[in-house]
Amino acid sequence: MPYRNYLIALFLLTALTALSILSIKLMQAPEALPASAPATEFSAERAMQHLRRIAQEPHAMGTPAHAAVRRYLVQQMEALGLQPQVQEAVQVTQVGEASHAGYVYNILGRLKGQQPGGKAVLVMAHYDSQPNTPGAGDDGAGIAAMLETARALQQGEPLQHDVIFLMTDGEEYGLYGAKAFLKHPWAAEVGVVVNVEARGNSGPSMTFEISPENGWVVEQFGRAAPYPFASSMMYEVYRLLPNNTDFTVFRDAGYTGLNSAFIDGFVHYHKMTDSPDNLDQNSLQHHGSNMLAMVRQFGNVALDDTKSRDKIFFNPAGSWLVQYPAELNMLWTALVTLLLFVTVRVGVRKKALTLPQVIGGLLSFVLIVAVVAGVFFPVNSLVKGFLPYAHDINGVYGAGRFFMAYLLLALGLFLLLCWQVLRWMSLFSLALGVCVLWFVLLVLTLLLLPAAAYLFLFPLIFCLAGMLVVFLRGMHQQQVAWPFAIVLLAAVVPAIFMLMPIVRFLFVVFALQMPEAMVVLLLLLAGLAIPLLVIIERNFSWRMVPLLPILLLLVGAIQVYRAIDAEKPSAAQPLHSHVSYYLNADEGEAVWASAYQRTDNWNKQFFPAPTSGALTEVYPMAARVYLKNQAAAIPVEVPVAILQNEAIEPGERILTLQLRSPRGAAHLDLVLQPQLEGDFLSASINGEALTLQPIQTKQGPVYFAKVHGLPESKEVELEVRLKQGSNLLLYLCDISIGLPEQLVQVPMPDYVVPEQGRESNLLLVRKSYTF
Repeated sequence: MPYRNYLIALFLLTALTALSILSIKLMQAPEALPASAPATEFSAERAMQHLRRIAQEPHAMGTPAHAAVRRYLVQQMEALGLQPQVQEAVQVTQVGEASHAGYVYNILGRLKGQQPGGKAVLVMAHYDSQPNTPGAGDDGAGIAAMLETARALQQGEPLQHDVIFLMTDGEEYGLYGAKAFLKHPWAAEVGVVVNVEARGNSGPSMTFEISPENGWVVEQFGRAAPYPFASSMMYEVYRLLPNNTDFTVFRDAGYTGLNSAFIDGFVHYHKMTDSPDNLDQNSLQHHGSNMLAMVRQFGNVALDDTKSRDKIFFNPAGSWLVQYPAELNMLWTALVTLLLFVTVRVGVRKKALTLPQVIGGLLSFVLIVAVVAGVFFPVNSLVKGFLPYAHDINGVYGAGRFFMAYLLLALGLFLLLCWQVLRWMSLFSLALGVCVLWFVLLVLTLLLLPAAAYLFLFPLIFCLAGMLVVFLRGMHQQQVAWPFAIVLLAAVVPAIFMLMPIVRFLFVVFALQMPEAMVVLLLLLAGLAIPLLVIIERNFSWRMVPLLPILLLLVGAIQVYRAIDAEKPSAAQPLHSHVSYYLNADEGEAVWASAYQRTDNWNKQFFPAPTSGALTEVYPMAARVYLKNQAAAIPVEVPVAILQNEAIEPGERILTLQLRSPRGAAHLDLVLQPQLEGDFLSASINGEALTLQPIQTKQGPVYFAKVHGLPESKEVELEVRLKQGSNLLLYLCDISIGLPEQLVQVPMPDYVVPEQGRESNLLLVRKSYTF
């Protein structure tokens, strides 16, 4: 008998492990097709030829590389017969009390359909990169996918509708290009939008955002996409987050469409390692295969009525997409309510549990989850303390190694605590207590995030059904046998396939920034499998010693050590260093500054005697605290402000100023200080009004604006309206990417790259002017 029990336990352990791995493996991008693939199909290898040109180097807006990428894309669209045009515009966005203006060069092309004059399909990605990354994934892969999609479309049957290809500019600095396109005449012709993005360099291309009233577009997506990875849960959760992409602009404007991205390899996001060589071509293939299929689908269906009642949709296994009307949630909830009531009643009648113990099981499980998740706060802090110098925002190179380590530790501690609880409680009282908690979470989700309720509905239905079969057949009163194990295993399979990929997804999203989210969901899944896990644990015990939990904890600790050790900086996985140079040309003073108080082995050369404080050397209203160190002032051309015209109107003085960067910087910062409080009336850049609010400083109120992406002329026009008789003090800063080489004593080694972001690896020069 013990030998049979051991075989059952071994079988269950193997099955649960295999099913968990399979559920994750099924959520993979399709295999990349070679350049020899049929001309009508999307080939990642063909698309890579474009990507290697696009992502040779960082190409943030306003840089020479940005202009070079734009010229290449225009040439490719001309070769494809798309008759490209460049939309040149200034787009202004209010950011708090300041205004940010982007000088954008959107690239537009059009593939004519057989029925011109109707609605068109808009395909969109952005071609600008962050300043310190080649941007292969974000969003070079999207641009390359567009070019290959356009080529494949021309090799197949003509579509009914026109297809507009929009390569937006300035997404990384403020969604400028998408906002500017809404003013273009073609915007009124758009019937549906397909946008692609990235938050890493690998993984499946997941459709994480769909426009409201999604029924029609979900149906079309499920019908056409060859690999539809999507869920209404991601759609609901993303709407609550402060994150934005170009698609946000169209969603908020009422357009129908969908937004897809791959997110694995987050540590490469916005970094120099987001290069073509590091991009997973399978992810590019997934981008393109779905994009091509969706454009063909949308290009041949009516686009006049694209709104319908919301649907619930998710992948129960791999790319199998289930969808149903949201109203059916109430029917499913009624079923699970009835099933829970019947299961508890039958369980009590069959003496498998008692109501007080079920309540005790519920409270015990909540306590177990709280304890395990709580333990991970100090554990995670300890792990991060042993890591090589890194910033939390960057993720880790060995995310998979840390995921496995934390999974083992969480399961080990969970089983150990369950072992303690089950010394005074029956197994199925604890199991039903878990189901009651799941039911409570289901009700809360229905009230707060109804599109995510499926996540609790279907796993709970199957687990309750399996438990009910066990009670009705009296299996709980017998020795552990194969029918008992098979029924419980079958009941938990849907939960594994639905939840395990999301457990991994949560770790991919948050990594060591917030692993507790992954731990909690993992424990909720483990709670449904408690009867199976207990069978395994008890048959691997020795003299009442819980060997399996102890083994899991030991192996998890070893895996943590291995994961930490594998994070050592190298050329393949460099550390990220933050430093910028700020020069006040009026005073002949300069400082090095870092947004982080801790230095690394490379940037410590700039901070031999550091202080902390705001950048008041440059900005009179500065408040954010930086690590600073005095630096040598270098001779450099300063930004120029020239009075072009002065006009007097009743009660107003109107100044027209030419702002120019002789050294060809990428951006400008403007601080406007009128002579007296209340003297400032308005301002505009190239005719676009700025929305400015006063910012109080020791010198009085000032007004702040940014100009991202100076045009190729490196000039913009600023108009300022003041009260008549008032003077203006203008602090003008121009900003280029890269440090002054003559001041870098120790060159950056190959195991160091600039930190991500728009305030890293910069050279800023300030000059003041009075008018």
